[in-house]
Amino acid sequence: MTRLAVAPLRALACLLTFALALAWPVQAPATDASAPATVEIINGPTPGELALRAHGTVELAPELIVEEQRDDGSFGRVLDLDGGTMKLVASCDQRAGSCVTIDERGLRPEPWSGMSCSAQCNGNCDRNYPLSGRFRFVVMSCDGRTRFEGRSSNCPGQHMDLAFAVLECPAGANLVHRHRNPRCGVDSASW
Repeated sequence: MTRLAVAPLRALACLLTFALALAWPVQAPATDASAPATVEIINGPTPGELALRAHGTVELAPELIVEEQRDDGSFGRVLDLDGGTMKLVASCDQRAGSCVTIDERGLRPEPWSGMSCSAQCNGNCDRNYPLSGRFRFVVMSCDGRTRFEGRSSNCPGQHMDLAFAVLECPAGANLVHRHRNPRCGVDSASW
């Protein structure tokens, strides 16, 4: 074939390729079904209250974790709150399963009182005291791979009355559990 005969064939091949590219249906990129859902932890209008909202559906471990901010700015877990049983439950009568499903409807767990052993649902404590400092709530995915952290807050124990600092709960009583301090900040716009 001569050079003049090859040029029109190349031009025709380029035109066909261009025409096919224009005519081929464009597909939107597939959404990644494996992309992890996110969980938002919102501080409530009353100190110690929180709400969880998921963007998507997520399975969370049933434990509600409270972390205290240290002097260097890092956070460390507060151990043995409520006898180590703080859970993602809407009421103290509810039992937490091995995983808790959260979606757009969210969950408002039983609040943290700011106290040490009557922190959430434990009414049987003999050495109860208020905690003070900066705290945040943390929840984990059910598989333990992803952590979701809330914003830190000074509440609820930061400004408790002195009377609450020396109060001890007799067995079976939970007098401090419902105490809340209105002087602390909240995410009221999101609540």
